[in-house]
Amino acid sequence: MFIADLTGMGDYVIKEYKTAKAVLATEEHALALAPLLRVKDRMEVGAYGFNDETDALMSAIQNDTITITAMDADNNPFAMFGVGTTKGISYIWLLGSEGVKDNWYVFAKASKQILPHLLHEHPIVTNLVLKEYEESVRWLKWLGAKFLREIEINGCLFYEFIITKD
Repeated sequence: MFIADLTGMGDYVIKEYKTAKAVLATEEHALALAPLLRVKDRMEVGAYGFNDETDALMSAIQNDTITITAMDADNNPFAMFGVGTTKGISYIWLLGSEGVKDNWYVFAKASKQILPHLLHEHPIVTNLVLKEYEESVRWLKWLGAKFLREIEINGCLFYEFIITKD
């Protein structure tokens, strides 16, 4: 169940799980997280044609149905993710820092709990993940993603995947 908390540091809390929380993403989160993104996340941003990491995160905040920031116990953003629709197709995405690894257990458990809520308005979502990004591919499989095919974008190989509500 989502939790709404408008007190404290001004973050709109969506879900709390042990030492981490998911909050409604802000531009401040994007600016703090962008320079910390993992190398392979940066590769994905570049392959998609964004000017830089900040551009990608800001675009998500402006265009997603919902964009969420994962915060650690010290209220530092370590990942952003969201869902939305473009050209009639629903998408899901995530970009993160090394903080994902530092908060792996709570991140994995919380993402499994939040996913059904994200799929409520978007029962079938799709996107691409860098083929060599083994950690992300493994996590997506754990979330129930089905991998459809390989696609090359700007010299990088990606898997196209879908996640469905059921």
